[in-house]
Amino acid sequence: MENKVEKSGETRADEVEMNQKMTERADWIDTQTYWYLMQLLEISTAEAEEKFPWNIEILRNVFDSSVSILKEYGYAVCNPYIATPDTGRQYRCTLSEGGCESCNCQDEFMEKERLLSNIEDAAARNGFKVMDGDNDCIIVRNSEMDMDFEIRVGQLAG
Repeated sequence: MENKVEKSGETRADEVEMNQKMTERADWIDTQTYWYLMQLLEISTAEAEEKFPWNIEILRNVFDSSVSILKEYGYAVCNPYIATPDTGRQYRCTLSEGGCESCNCQDEFMEKERLLSNIEDAAARNGFKVMDGDNDCIIVRNSEMDMDFEIRVGQLAG
């Protein structure tokens, strides 16, 4: 997935990827969902490739339905993903979105990505143009005043 940020008429692409723990979690979910469906269909591992080939669309639909049911009963499910809001900036899912108390896939940088993405989205809705950005800040332009502003995000100690 690419994140395109306009910088003085140029466009640059930054790729945001799931970290290793997120990838392992997503792969494990897909594998276990496939195994579960094989059991429901009473298909052996040897028969699976021919009778029930791997189909990520089916796996995601089953997973999404299961998550919906669990949420209905008050359970939060870790479902790692990359999001791209209206601003085009990408970020990895965070605890604040998932509703989990803790997550084995998270690192502190991920919440910073989410905050910057929300700030960019709010700035764009309020008429600011995102000019540049990196892992710690974004630069926005107020076109009416012809002024640029740097918005920096950092975690407070303690």
